Amino acid sequence: FGCLCAILSTTMAAAVVDKRTAMEKLVGSNLLKMVGTKKKTAEILKDKEMILLYFSASWCPPCKSFSPLLIEFYKKFAEKEKFEVIFISSDRSVESFNDYFRKMPWLAIPTETGSAEIKNRLAQTLKIQSIPTLVVLEAKTGKYITNNGRNQVTAAAGSEEKGIELVKSWKDKEAVTFDRADFTEIAGEKTIMGTIMAWVFHVLKNPMYIFALLYFYRTYVKGPATAESIEGEGVAGEQLTNDFDPNEEF
Repeated sequence: FGCLCAILSTTMAAAVVDKRTAMEKLVGSNLLKMVGTKKKTAEILKDKEMILLYFSASWCPPCKSFSPLLIEFYKKFAEKEKFEVIFISSDRSVESFNDYFRKMPWLAIPTETGSAEIKNRLAQTLKIQSIPTLVVLEAKTGKYITNNGRNQVTAAAGSEEKGIELVKSWKDKEAVTFDRADFTEIAGEKTIMGTIMAWVFHVLKNPMYIFALLYFYRTYVKGPATAESIEGEGVAGEQLTNDFDPNEEF
């Protein structure tokens, strides 16, 4: 009898198949078409070839600058090239989200129970470090194409030829699973800035590297302190303090 129960249990478990599409698994079963109007994810994305995940917020100045460029790009190419944008909000209230989303012609993850978990999981999986970020995915499989959409759309702004070439480059690029994705990669090539930033984050997570760099600097670059050098340091430090602006961006 025990064996029979085990067999039945295994059979039933095998029969429970997750029939959700790749995008349903990523962004949930419903998406907002407009404020207050939800549509089934599988239905509204069924004919799409690519999905652009737009991480943004109304309080973010760079987002306010980029959104009009993305809206123009969307209106020119989205229908013809069969891609869709999904807004993933970092707004701090439903009211702020609604006011911002009303200006957008695309979809959004709803503001409802469970949506925060979906957004957090996406941000962690795609290693989102800042906003605005535009991640391009293959619609049918949910595989990764690029996370450099923002810079690419900005570079193509105002040029139909460049816009067409950009969309084609996305479609031609091999989509990969997230575990194979290189999130410092831009259009198939690592950028110097991406590599530098990855190294900086690694150093910041390991304070011993900072102490080692300071030791190296003081021992081999700066050299041993002398009375003259100490006196000079006092003047330089004072000048630095006088010029220091606490509101300056670094």
